[in-house]
Amino acid sequence: MVKKSDRRKKRPFLYLGLFIIVWWLIPNGAKLLTKSAFREFQAPIWEISSRVDDLTHYWGHMSDTKQTLIEKGREFARIKSDVEIQKVRANELEYEIKRLKRLRNSIESLNSSINLDPSIQYKSIIARVSVRKMSGWWQQVTIRKGQSYGIEKGYGVVFNGGVLGRITNVDNRSSEIEIITNPNFRIVAHFANDRRPVTFQGNGIDLGGQAHGLVSDVPHDITPTKEEPIKLISSSLGGNFPHGVPIGMVYSLEGEKEGLFKTGKVILDSTINQVHEIAILKPKIIASSE
Repeated sequence: MVKKSDRRKKRPFLYLGLFIIVWWLIPNGAKLLTKSAFREFQAPIWEISSRVDDLTHYWGHMSDTKQTLIEKGREFARIKSDVEIQKVRANELEYEIKRLKRLRNSIESLNSSINLDPSIQYKSIIARVSVRKMSGWWQQVTIRKGQSYGIEKGYGVVFNGGVLGRITNVDNRSSEIEIITNPNFRIVAHFANDRRPVTFQGNGIDLGGQAHGLVSDVPHDITPTKEEPIKLISSSLGGNFPHGVPIGMVYSLEGEKEGLFKTGKVILDSTINQVHEIAILKPKIIASSE
């Protein structure tokens, strides 16, 4: 015999089966009406719930203290100010993009018209330093070679640490070099793995003996850090040096007053004020193979 407890357990499944059969037999139109009526039944409940939430939010703000309202007002003002700053920054970046495109087109046109890249190579003239003038702002050194070795004013000078300076005065048996730390020294440069031109200028030697310079006209997307500094190298656009000679390391950059570019300090090689031997880069014109 089947126990009563077993029958009770089977009843829910029986009712569910009967409900499925009945629902399957009901016409679709009746089903839609039932669904619509159920939504209409739920609508007032949803509306009441929404209104309760609105009232809760309203009375929550009404119960705010004066200090809380002041803080919320300040936060809103900060958000509004940040939005205005972002708008100005977006306009500056758009202007910078257009300027860089024009500059790129100008450089490409210049390269194609005068064929800069393959036409110039350099011959090294090795010389020893005879006099150093490294005090104050006007850093200069004198070497023991001059016009008799074919040296001319404007030639670039390098040493084992990178760019050293350029020839500013030539006599028959000696020449003067304006060191890269001299504020009058300016050249076009690049950051490593970035061909966009920037400007390097000398900025003296610290009391501790550290030579440094300044880099300007740096695009905003270049962001060196103390952990990951970026190397500054020479550019062939300046005419005195080939591309890629080390200048120094840049550890941080700051925005300029105009807001379009960044500037930063360039740490130069520490042995620049103790150099004994240098190499003068004498341009050598290479005939075209055509």
